[in-house]
Amino acid sequence: MFPVFIRTILFLLIVSSCDFGPKPDKVIEMTLELHEKIDSDEQINLILLKLNKRLQKITKNAEVKVLPNKNHIKITIATNFLEDRFKKYILNPGKLDFYETYNSKDLSLFFGQVNEISKINKESEDNPFYDLIKGGGYSGGAVLFYVAEKDTVLVNGLISSKEAESALPVKKRFIKFLWGIKDKDNGNFPLYALKKDRLGAPALSGDVIVDAFPRYNALNMPVISMQMNPEGADKWEDLTGKVFQQRSNIAIVLNDQVYSAPGVSSGPIHEGRSEISGDFTKEEAQDFANILMSGSIPKMKMINVEVKKIE
Repeated sequence: MFPVFIRTILFLLIVSSCDFGPKPDKVIEMTLELHEKIDSDEQINLILLKLNKRLQKITKNAEVKVLPNKNHIKITIATNFLEDRFKKYILNPGKLDFYETYNSKDLSLFFGQVNEISKINKESEDNPFYDLIKGGGYSGGAVLFYVAEKDTVLVNGLISSKEAESALPVKKRFIKFLWGIKDKDNGNFPLYALKKDRLGAPALSGDVIVDAFPRYNALNMPVISMQMNPEGADKWEDLTGKVFQQRSNIAIVLNDQVYSAPGVSSGPIHEGRSEISGDFTKEEAQDFANILMSGSIPKMKMINVEVKKIE
């Protein structure tokens, strides 16, 4: 895997955000349940507003309403989307964050201690932690190492145990471990270590995004380009300048999964432009762009769905 760098390049739109595609061929009625109950009318109205904005990106025929218990939301939509695609589209929280990253050298001593702790706990002379690692990232990069999908839960437990947390240096106590997207070549998952502030917040959040659209990059792969507001652009310039000086990386995180962690190749990035790459299909890039433009929503689950064909 090679380093990825953030850069500003000319873009080609994949599809206009106002293009609804073929005529609707079905009506989908879906009932959603909020993961956490919300009593505030103001918060409920904000969720409804964001859902409406999201739906207006793909259809002119949609209705969103909150049911009497305030914990259930009903959506009725005429669409040409496949049912599975629509589920993913509407249930995606759309939470976007940007973090500075640590590299493997920064945490080599910590992982050595995690391995020793796991040896003691398992009363083993083997290497219970190191044996789970399937390979590392490139030197100085943001990927710490790769792990098989079946072992990700076990690794989470080892690096987040009380003994492991106490082994972290004081300067690295504000750390967040997150997995990246599955490697398409070997099926393993990369682990990243992100820097958060004392309140647990990222360096920058997605609420500064004012435009997002799909395009094709230089490799003819779909990506999502983003434009930030003036406040976000200033923070982005400071962040990219810092990362350039430190020769480190910025993790671009969607719904607590790292999609990419590029470095900065030529100094601070002006005008608040960035992009997300993640082996997207054309449709996924379009859907993610629409989701980011409509704003993040709380986690919800689908409790009922009915699909009726339009004759």
